Amino acid sequence: MTCNMVIHKAKLLSQEERFRSLYPDIIHFKFSIGWLERFMFRAKLSNRHRTTIAQHLLLDLVDKQQRFLSYVLYMRREHRFPLNCIGNMDETSLSFDLPYSTTLEARGAKTVNIRTTGHERSCFTVILACLADGTKLEPTVIFKLKNIPRETFPQGVHVRVNEKGWCNGTEMLYWINNVWSEHNSFGNPNSLLVLDSFRGHTLDSVIEEFTDKQTHLAVIPGGLTSKLQPLDVAINKGFKEKVSVLSKIVCLILLNILTFNL
Repeated sequence: MTCNMVIHKAKLLSQEERFRSLYPDIIHFKFSIGWLERFMFRAKLSNRHRTTIAQHLLLDLVDKQQRFLSYVLYMRREHRFPLNCIGNMDETSLSFDLPYSTTLEARGAKTVNIRTTGHERSCFTVILACLADGTKLEPTVIFKLKNIPRETFPQGVHVRVNEKGWCNGTEMLYWINNVWSEHNSFGNPNSLLVLDSFRGHTLDSVIEEFTDKQTHLAVIPGGLTSKLQPLDVAINKGFKEKVSVLSKIVCLILLNILTFNL
């Protein structure tokens, strides 16, 4: 629904007999931008960017939330986990191109285009993890490729590839043995990992591997990730914003270089 559509509909309604009988002067009324602004104010409407569909929370949200938190507290008391033995992991998707949603254009332009690289829908996965004492574990990046690119990646970043570019059982086993286990020699043989109920986390092979590493799992109930997943609540958004800012800085630098060369 656009502003022009509202004005157009109002003009159509003004031609109907029922409104002409109620408002005789409506035939001479000009549905201006000022009228539209006042109408939107009265109707509590505003222009908005499109948003994603919000996650539907469970009806028994409070009960499941309390049971999960009670389980985590019980496990820590029972095994006396120090903070550096309690971890949290999550996957987040990133796009290769993060274009601006606005651009400068001549006033009155009917069509506004934003030039992109064409890869704004091409995504890859990043596995992030941290410990309760604030320690950040090495990230794992999963590309939708057949072979690992022959590029120089930053030290401490694990690079993986598969046909879907997402975390599956194979990637989870790699993560357990190359990221989680590397930071799991705390002097305490037991540890606790909080993660969501994504299918790749709960495969039998994955659970067996965690058991071999003496890692207890606290699986967040389905539908409660937005409330109980620490990384999703506090970290992922800021991480994506910083990646977006860095990508835009790089684009500006490249633009300046191209402009200078021209």
